[in-house]
Amino acid sequence: MDQGSHTYDIVILDDQGPRVVLEKSYSTRFVKERPEVTLHAINGFDVKAVVLPTGFGTVLKRVEQIKEEDYLEISLKKDEPSNSSLAKVIKLFKEAKIEAYLLPSVKHLNTVPKHRKLNRFDLGTSDKVCSAALGIYTQVTRRRITPQETCFVLAELGSAFNAFVTVENGMIVDGVGGTNCWLGMAARGSVDGEVAAYLGKFSKSDAYKGGALYLFTENAELTPEELGDAARNGSQRAKMLADAYIEGVLRDISGSLGATGAKPKDIFLSGRVSGIPYFFNRISNQLERSLGIGVSRMENFGSYVKEGAIGAAIIANGLVGGEFREIVESLKIKDASGSVFDDVYLKQD
Repeated sequence: MDQGSHTYDIVILDDQGPRVVLEKSYSTRFVKERPEVTLHAINGFDVKAVVLPTGFGTVLKRVEQIKEEDYLEISLKKDEPSNSSLAKVIKLFKEAKIEAYLLPSVKHLNTVPKHRKLNRFDLGTSDKVCSAALGIYTQVTRRRITPQETCFVLAELGSAFNAFVTVENGMIVDGVGGTNCWLGMAARGSVDGEVAAYLGKFSKSDAYKGGALYLFTENAELTPEELGDAARNGSQRAKMLADAYIEGVLRDISGSLGATGAKPKDIFLSGRVSGIPYFFNRISNQLERSLGIGVSRMENFGSYVKEGAIGAAIIANGLVGGEFREIVESLKIKDASGSVFDDVYLKQD
């Protein structure tokens, strides 16, 4: 399962083939109002394991091991964290006694050096770990290599946020979360400290505003597809915002490669924006020209759901010893430790 800014996706994967035996996509708003649809969706299937959406993550846990304090870490919502939409789904699966797992985010992974985690909550939420699993599967399949030989950058270009994960030797070694990136579609990305100080206060909802779509019309209902169409059809403002967005993607990828020294074999684009030809073609052409690395989308087994949901199914399979166990072992998810609050300076009043 994968909870995104706009859609909540569910996929059931049979490792024979592998093949998709169920795919569902609901609006995130609908699932927030009726979280029980997540349980209803898998009724009638002999599901061996489920990976639930876990937001900012926790160390690997079975759902029955979750504690009240974990909900704050997962949601980073100080007010009633155990009442968040993520918490409601998790509680349903706990009550149903289904073999379900909560995953770490990038920050929990010991494969990411400590110095890259300082003063950061968001190096990539748990669904980015899932997407990285799909990236490993994709490279293993296409290049006929082992999970431990994989090396790539994943750029997840969502309807609201961007996020970037660098994988080297089959392990995540760096991540840039959506609130630390450059300009996103709906989200403003990394916040200038002077802007935050001038505003006087900054809320979670503010993080979802100020992106390319807002700067074009101040209308959150505008879609990334419409922005791409406007830029392609000659709107100078849309073209300027598309330039800023695309340049931000290049900056985030180049920054991670410069810091890690990784030599990726591929760059994978995922997320809603990667499916828009105007953005995919411009981004891939500039990356291939500047970095000399091939750009493509990942394998999806013919599914229409988000890559994070497919990757979650791969991890669920691997956690219970299925066909994809080597991918899970390579990611070292079971070795994750600590808390998203570690190594962050928080002013105490």
